[in-house]
Amino acid sequence: MKKAYDNLINFIIQFNIPICLFGLYVLITHSFGWQNCVIKLMIGFPCPGCGMSRAMFALLRLDFVKAFEYNPFIFALPLVVFCIAFKHIPLVQKLMDNKWVGLGLVLVVLTVYILRFIFVYPDVPMDYYKYNLISLFISLFR
Repeated sequence: MKKAYDNLINFIIQFNIPICLFGLYVLITHSFGWQNCVIKLMIGFPCPGCGMSRAMFALLRLDFVKAFEYNPFIFALPLVVFCIAFKHIPLVQKLMDNKWVGLGLVLVVLTVYILRFIFVYPDVPMDYYKYNLISLFISLFR
């Protein structure tokens, strides 16, 4: 039990700086009214993780339906964090090393992503950001 606790503490310490940098990035982009999703900022279209922040805030308000509407993967996030934090446990390590589990996860993510484009797009959070960098770059050469 002590080893699991130590691994969790090391996990938190290890990711403290990236989390702080990400928080700073979100604060700056939000303050200036810029799009804070890097993928959406670059290409204009949302990524599979789009809506995850809104879903997290909906979960904090105990609004599970809204959280699912923003991004259904919010409910898988605790499992992912658990697997990363406790990857030293043989069963978790075996699960993470299995190529079929990885392939299955990729297929599920792509399927849900496509379904979100079919049923949610162009509503928030699956909306198009018209001031994306690729469009601005292309408009320079017109």
